[in-house]
Amino acid sequence: MDVTLTLADLLKLVLFLLGIGVLGYLLLILRNINKVLGQAEAVLEANVNEIDATIKQLPGITEKVNKITNEANKLISDMSPDLTGVVRNVNGITTKIDDMANVIDNTGHKVGDTVDVLSETLAETALAFQFNAKSVTSYIEIIKEIIEIVRDSIKKY
Repeated sequence: MDVTLTLADLLKLVLFLLGIGVLGYLLLILRNINKVLGQAEAVLEANVNEIDATIKQLPGITEKVNKITNEANKLISDMSPDLTGVVRNVNGITTKIDDMANVIDNTGHKVGDTVDVLSETLAETALAFQFNAKSVTSYIEIIKEIIEIVRDSIKKY
């Protein structure tokens, strides 16, 4: 028996086979979705009481959240002027601290300069005393020599 297949028949056969494959894949997906829905139903049935209690508490929780939000808004609006004043005070204090730091820094520089001048002056004074002490010692020796000369001269007469 001879059967002739046309190209159209071959394409129809390929399309039917592809359709069967897609249909099988779709059945597998539907089976997995059914399994997930079954598990979700089991979880819901096991926790029906807890879910009901939670749903019943939601209006009260929402009301409390709204009250807390309103109170927080009132507190923020009441504190806004005070916070603005606090920020201004902090800025003023910061400015004063900066000014004091500059004054202290300048004072430190002045004290350092004064210590430098004082140490130089003390060093010069010590050198002057040392020089003057040598001069005084020299004068005393000259006077002693003059006295000896005068004494020797007087002894001769």
